[in-house]
This record gives sequence, C-alpha cells and structure tokens, in this order.
Amino acid sequence: MRLLDTESFPARVGPVAFLTIATVSQTGMSFVQQGIVVMGVFFAALYHLTLAQMGLVTTALSLGVMASMVVMGGMADRIGPRRLLFWGSMVMSALSLIFLVASGFYALLVLLFGLGAALAIVPASGTKAVFTAFRGCPRGTVMGIRQTGVPLGALLAASLLPRIATEGLRPLFLIFAAELLFLGWIFSAVMPTHRLNPPKKASPRLNRTIISRLWRPALVASLMVSGQYVLLGFSLTDLHRVHHLGLVAGGMVLAAAQLGGGVSRVMTGVVSDRLGGRRPPVIVGCAITAALMAAFVAMLPGAVSIWILIPLWFVFGMGAVGWNALTIAWAGESVPTHHSGLAMSGVGTAAFLGAAVFPPLFGALIDATHRFSVGWGALGLVLAFAGFLTWQFGKRPDVSHAKA
Repeated sequence: MRLLDTESFPARVGPVAFLTIATVSQTGMSFVQQGIVVMGVFFAALYHLTLAQMGLVTTALSLGVMASMVVMGGMADRIGPRRLLFWGSMVMSALSLIFLVASGFYALLVLLFGLGAALAIVPASGTKAVFTAFRGCPRGTVMGIRQTGVPLGALLAASLLPRIATEGLRPLFLIFAAELLFLGWIFSAVMPTHRLNPPKKASPRLNRTIISRLWRPALVASLMVSGQYVLLGFSLTDLHRVHHLGLVAGGMVLAAAQLGGGVSRVMTGVVSDRLGGRRPPVIVGCAITAALMAAFVAMLPGAVSIWILIPLWFVFGMGAVGWNALTIAWAGESVPTHHSGLAMSGVGTAAFLGAAVFPPLFGALIDATHRFSVGWGALGLVLAFAGFLTWQFGKRPDVSHAKA
C-alpha cells in the first residue's frame, strides 16, 4: 500500500487525517507525561527537594509507564487499540483530577506512578494502530511522524507550563484531565473497528524468537533515553543556575531542544526508509550527535547568550530525542504483525526503565560534585556507549535490515 492510498486505507478517515490525529493524540499524552518532568523544578520548590529527589518525580512516572507498558501492548493485540484507548482515556482523566486533592511528596509519587501506568495506554494503542493501519508502507516515516508527538508535547510543556505554573499547579491538572479525555476519544473514534487476531496457540519457540529479536533494540532504547530525559528534566535547572536564565527564557531554550527532536524524528524515519529499512545506522548518528553535544554543553562557560544556547539545544535535541521512533519500528518489524503491539511496548518498557534510572543518577552526581559539567560529561559517555553498541548490532545481518 502506498502512503497516501486512501482507497485501501482501513481506518474511518484517510491516511493523512489518521496520521495527523494519531500524532495529536501522542502530543496530548506527551504534554502530560513530559510536562510533569518539566514541572520537576516547581515540585522541587514546593516540596524543598534536592536534585536527586527531583529526579524521583521522573522516576515515579516512568516506573508507572514501564510497569504497564507490556501489559497494555498485549491488550492492544488482544482487544484492539480502539477499545483500549476509549476506556483508558477515562481512567487517565480521572487520575489527573485526583492530583487536585493530593498532598505530600510521597502521595505525589504514588499518584505519579498510577498516572504513568495509565498513560502507557496511549503509546501502546497508538503505535499498534498506526503500525497495522500502514501495513505495506515505509513504516519508518509514518512512525517517525507519529512519534514527533512526544517532543511536540514536551515543546508545548516547556513553552507553556512555566507560565501557567506561576499561578499554581492546580490549573495544570484540570487541563491535563480535559485534553487526555478529549484527544483519546477523538483518536479511538477514527481507528478501524477490526483487529488482527493472534493465533490461538503461540508456540514457545516463537516466544523465544521474539525475545531474541527484541533485546537489542530494547537495550539501545534503555541507554539512548538517558539523553532525552536528562535533557528534559534538568535543562531548566542548569540554564537557571549555571547560565543565569529565568525560567521563561530557559523554557524557550528547552522548547528548541524539543523542536529539534521533532524535526529529527521525521528526518531519521525518512532516511532509514531510504536505506531499505536499516534502523541501527541512523540511531548511531543520533547517538554520536547527542554525545558530542553533551560534551560541548559540559564545557560551556557560565555567561552564554540565549541566542547561542537556543541553536545548541536544538542540535542536542536532534540527537537526544530523534532516535525513539527508529527503535520502535525496529522492534515492530522484527516480529510477526500479531505480536507487534507487544514487541513495540516491550521496547517502550525498556526505554522507560532507562528514564526511571538515569535522571536520579544524574541529579545525585551533580549533588555530589556540585558541577553540572560533570553530569553532562557522564551523559556523553553513556550516549557514546549506546552508539557503539548500536553500531555493533547493526553489523548483524538479522538486525541491520527491517523485516516486513
């Protein structure tokens, strides 16, 4: 099927409209999930947190997503993404409203874990819906376009939340509840009603094969995500403390990183498709870019113009954020279609494991050394190692080319 072939497209709308709605849905989820990471600096001020404790805000949310991602991916395979997203939107909205009456840091962590578990519904159902609807198309491109919703949501969060949060955090959770419900129902309404039924009995050999094909993209995702979440969670603090920017100006710089990530996700998808579906070489390019930029940021002096910081963070975002759709496509194309939801969610779980581990480690390292430069330098080493592993994995003929 061609990308713009409306006649054979299985959804209730055409492929362009479907992909647009899918991207907007992912943007809405990311606005909440990554927006809470951006809000870590406000939680830190409200609860008098250290940087390591501030990292726990990201950890609690990421652990929730990680704990349920595979379960939600399996449900998307079994009951279909349409039903999963319709009912899940109500759960996500209700959990957002509970934040209005929550008090205390530990209650906040529990609620963040629960909200994260519910938010996993959106990527699990969305990736499954897009992956199956565009069967026979160059999936790197369409998955890359859909996954731009993640940095777009973060861009909106970085641009808007610092302004809104000056009036308090309560209005934010009302906004979260409303948009999660509305966008979830809109996307579920245009999804195909049918689904691909898995075989009644999946052989153990198939399960072992799936695991053997998924551990490489999963490992790469768990390492590469360090750049994405450290950049998102600590940029405002670094820009404020080291480079003396206000939170609104810092939000502009962070928004530039997310814009770079969105541009990169589309570009990397197109490039990998033109390479015949080879995802690892393009991921290596992202890793090298992010590692070099982390090292460069570590060497920056304190007084730097915002007009220099914006393009620097833009390029940083291209490498640190642009890889995600490629690992998801790599996973989904490595298994039979009726297991694609589980496979893609499995790699998503690995990514959120890294998102739970690296931010508090980054914060603890800065607390111990009192130098952001040490943290950025360590991040560069992690990203360089991820690039090296991906390069090694890409040499294998069974993983260097995507499978139909």
